[in-house]
Amino acid sequence: MIIGRQENGKYYVTFFEGQHNHQVVTPRSRHKLPSQRKISIAHAAEAEIAMNSGIRQKLIFDFMSERVGGRENLGFTLKDISNHLQSKRMREMREGEAYTLIHYLEKKKSDNSSFFYLLQYDAEGQIANIFWADPKMVIDYALFGDVVCFDTTYRINNVNRPCAPIIGVNHHKETVVFGVALLYDETTASFEWLFTTFLEVMKGKKPITIFTDQDAAMAKAIAKVFPETYHRICSWHLFQNALKHLGHTFKGSNKFGAEFKSCMHDFEYEEEFIHSWNSLLEKHKLQDNKWCLDTFQERRKWAMVYGRHTFSAGIRSTQLCESFNSRMKCYVKPRFNVLEFFTRFEKLLDDVRYQELESNYEMSQLKPALKMNVPIFEKC
Repeated sequence: MIIGRQENGKYYVTFFEGQHNHQVVTPRSRHKLPSQRKISIAHAAEAEIAMNSGIRQKLIFDFMSERVGGRENLGFTLKDISNHLQSKRMREMREGEAYTLIHYLEKKKSDNSSFFYLLQYDAEGQIANIFWADPKMVIDYALFGDVVCFDTTYRINNVNRPCAPIIGVNHHKETVVFGVALLYDETTASFEWLFTTFLEVMKGKKPITIFTDQDAAMAKAIAKVFPETYHRICSWHLFQNALKHLGHTFKGSNKFGAEFKSCMHDFEYEEEFIHSWNSLLEKHKLQDNKWCLDTFQERRKWAMVYGRHTFSAGIRSTQLCESFNSRMKCYVKPRFNVLEFFTRFEKLLDDVRYQELESNYEMSQLKPALKMNVPIFEKC
């Protein structure tokens, strides 16, 4: 098969040869095709019981194969069963670690009755999602929680658990933490649980604006739990997605990036924005590009022309979250278990709060900077 690329970035087939250019799979090898391989619920449960009994994966596979008259009749390979068991081990929190974590959280609560935490368990009784907030976070949210940033970029514990801080900015334009979660996954259900829990802890106060990345599951949860909150898509993430989906256009024009950013930030009136967007697509032959069409449908979440009259504390993207995640890397390593993450995150939190203390002191020692020379104000 030979393919070519059109001016709009789409590909088309120019030549196709229908005959196989290789030997087809024999019936004896058919069981190795991905389409023929699937681990049944019964086989998965049997393998897990055997693994928990200390039986090695190769012996488990050989036993199952022998019982059905050969591995070609089994329906999956040794690699498949190995991947399944490894995935299960990685998802589960070790029982000792879970006990230590619960003991740690209970100790925090006994030291301060206003400390809040909540664990969500899965169907197998394993800890799935974790959320906690200390009294200072609740106070900070009451003061500065009109605009929040939410991001799940950072991962810990070598099992790809998203660390999800909910943060904002204080009166010094510095980062302030309102709550932290460790999630099992990034599904709508997990996000709904987190946002609902957060809302309960914060006595029902909903943010005016929330900044996130371009995530459909997250958007559904926000629409359900925070229906009155203005949901903004991070401009940095949107631009990165544009680079990924429109790479051929960026390479073909050194002005496209600036023109795309102009559509995001530069217009005061909706008519001007729509005209500029349509001109951009027409100029670069992107009128039929699916990503551009889908992104335009979400324009009220990312185009500044729709957000100028909504309070956002001067924030235009989740670069606040990205900066916080970068700082977190200095304290928390992906290899840490959950308890190590908690203790190191507390150190990060102490440093963030000490920075606010320093800023408060410096502000108290300085004269306010006046925009114009008004003697009567200077005497005050």
